[in-house]
Amino acid sequence: MAGNASSTLDIAIIGAAHPHVEYVLSEIAVRADVRIAAVADHDAARLAELERRTQAPGYADPIALLDAHKVQAVAVFTEFGLRAPLVAELLRRNIFAIVDKPMAVTLPQLTLIEDALAGRNLLTLLLEKRFYPVTLALRSVLASGELGDIVSISSTGPHKLVPSRRPAWMFDPSIYGGILADLTVHDIDLALWLTGYTSGTISGWVSPTPAAGTTNFPALGRAILACDNGPQFSIEVDWIQPEASPRHGDYAMRISGTRGRADVLFAENRLLVETATRPRREVDLPQGASPAGFVFDHLARGEALQISAKDALRATRIAILAEDSAKQGGKPIRWG
Repeated sequence: MAGNASSTLDIAIIGAAHPHVEYVLSEIAVRADVRIAAVADHDAARLAELERRTQAPGYADPIALLDAHKVQAVAVFTEFGLRAPLVAELLRRNIFAIVDKPMAVTLPQLTLIEDALAGRNLLTLLLEKRFYPVTLALRSVLASGELGDIVSISSTGPHKLVPSRRPAWMFDPSIYGGILADLTVHDIDLALWLTGYTSGTISGWVSPTPAAGTTNFPALGRAILACDNGPQFSIEVDWIQPEASPRHGDYAMRISGTRGRADVLFAENRLLVETATRPRREVDLPQGASPAGFVFDHLARGEALQISAKDALRATRIAILAEDSAKQGGKPIRWG
């Protein structure tokens, strides 16, 4: 799949239903080794904007695009519930799938992707939290052993909703999928990537209180990710970040170990660490990386794929299981 130094990687973008499409557009704008060959969106206004931004031919039908253009990879930013059949089609055509989270919102959708993937590493998920400066610094702290054995991780993921600015599809449960299937994916992936655990149980809870300005859009959800013979992770996500806040979300994570504690303040780009032998200090941060750069480094330059298909599928599956658990009264469900 990797190109060589003299070739240009041709990709397509299908869908601009979510602002995360900017991850790919902004990355390609600063690269000479990747080119957008075509774009598609069933929404005419979004398609027109994609055509304007990329100066690439546009299609209302993604299959027509795939039939007309030979591309090595496709970035998918359609509505959440519409992604899985499209991803599966890409994989059946041996086209690398670059997918925004969530790539699927039900287990049957995820199975469709897994069956088409057939064990190949032909898929990745854009999990930008892995590349934040604070995350990279945290990983170094954990690798040093300074915190001892990890006992627990608790994370909060508040998001600003502002319903009037959101597209109608977000409020259709069959397309949106649910608060846990959507918002927990990042922190599930981070917790397992940082600690290396590979099996356990997941249980979910979704608040019966709707977010302000909606009638049945859940305000908050919580997932408890338990690892076999290891720690428990509490992942809370919500759509109740105050509208007057200057930030979209005050994301944070606390990692508690037998010898120390780390607090990650994602929104403020700060990492605070205190241990049995050192008082609280603020850790110097390394340079972060762009959300989509890693996949083009893989496809165009042959570098190792930093977020594997296996990792992408695992985080997605556990998030969906958390949503399913909530519907079953919080029943723990096995993962791994």
